[in-house]
Amino acid sequence: MPSPTVDPNLAEALRELGCAGATELVLGGMPARDLAQRFGTPLYVFDAAVLARRVARVRAALGPRVELLWSVKANPSLAVTRCLRLAGTGAEVASLGELHLALAAGHAAAALRFAGPGKTDAEIDAAVGLGLGCFHAESRSEVAAIAAAAARHGTRVAVAVRVNLPQELAGARMRMGGRSSRFGVDAEQVPALLRAIGADARLQLAGLHVYAGTQCFDAAAFVQHAQQLVVHAERWERDLGLALCELDLGGGFGTALFEDDPVFDLDAAGRGVRELVAAHDRADRRWFVELGRYLAAPAGVYLTRVVRTKTSGAQRHAALDGGMHQAAAAAGVGTVLRRAPLVVHATRLGEPAGDSVALGGPLCTPADQFGSAVPLPPLAEGDLVALLGAGAYGLSYSPHTFLSHATPAEVLVGDGPPRLARQRGSARDVLRDQAP
Repeated sequence: MPSPTVDPNLAEALRELGCAGATELVLGGMPARDLAQRFGTPLYVFDAAVLARRVARVRAALGPRVELLWSVKANPSLAVTRCLRLAGTGAEVASLGELHLALAAGHAAAALRFAGPGKTDAEIDAAVGLGLGCFHAESRSEVAAIAAAAARHGTRVAVAVRVNLPQELAGARMRMGGRSSRFGVDAEQVPALLRAIGADARLQLAGLHVYAGTQCFDAAAFVQHAQQLVVHAERWERDLGLALCELDLGGGFGTALFEDDPVFDLDAAGRGVRELVAAHDRADRRWFVELGRYLAAPAGVYLTRVVRTKTSGAQRHAALDGGMHQAAAAAGVGTVLRRAPLVVHATRLGEPAGDSVALGGPLCTPADQFGSAVPLPPLAEGDLVALLGAGAYGLSYSPHTFLSHATPAEVLVGDGPPRLARQRGSARDVLRDQAP
């Protein structure tokens, strides 16, 4: 009997987890069913070995002159951030909370970059006090706030300007530039701001930053956008007589998380970046690429159990103990089209699918659905379902207070015995910090 057809993205996700050809899901050497039994469900599992392999592959593709930054926003897990630091990444933060987490994970404050369009004066002041390495400024007002904080602390602070280039990043599913935007400084406004920074004794002009979109599956478009930043940098250096020594080329490499997603050509992107660096490198220059989802998503799995099954209108339904309030990205929250995520029956890998099943969570909303017709082996109450590619934009991206369920535990595997990285919440957490 021929083996069942497996979607290429699903097959690749299983291969990356070391489960190609397996009959059940095993994570970090431990069957998923045992992890679920030991730590309960719903449960996030992150594989440190997968994280390390992702970092190694990206660093090899980009070459030795490019420094890789972990975008903490993608998964503000202390354990994950520490694993990535040990694997060789720096870190980019977008809030004071993320800054504290990066420090707790072992990063030096002076090595961190702080991005984001809405940094408050209090966050800026605290970051300067902690010795932050560089702000990626996104407005003239923000630069003024950084200078004021530097004066209060009696120090000089490094600033790079995030540039909103006129060209959109083709191939990106979520675009953050190329038009009117709260992200970055419009290219035509950058020279005046660079002059102002360069003339302010409280500030040190570090360079430029660009980040025009995420989930970009077009490697050539990413390289072309990076080239545009370099072209602008060289012209502004020449015209203004200023040195722009740091060039952050952004990131947003596309990661296949749904069955019909394309595959990002990392090797092509790496070749383009290496050629760009070789053509414009110099001794005083530092190059950065920042990645979040691309590093962490394939290393994470969200485990959830079937609570109830039924048939309605000739369609089989399975209600899970986990849902979009804890795994919003997998449910397609924020996407234009709702598509089925990479999902498997955790203990029956490779078995033929039965009738398709509508797969949803416990919430009182039709939005809490991972798929309306998911091809899986027959599901019974108590069976374990695994959503793959769940290592980024999981719990932190999700409306986890909706319906007041306890938050899931998080477990790290792949670097020794499985260990709890985040405690499971309690049903009584809904009362925390509330007063009648």
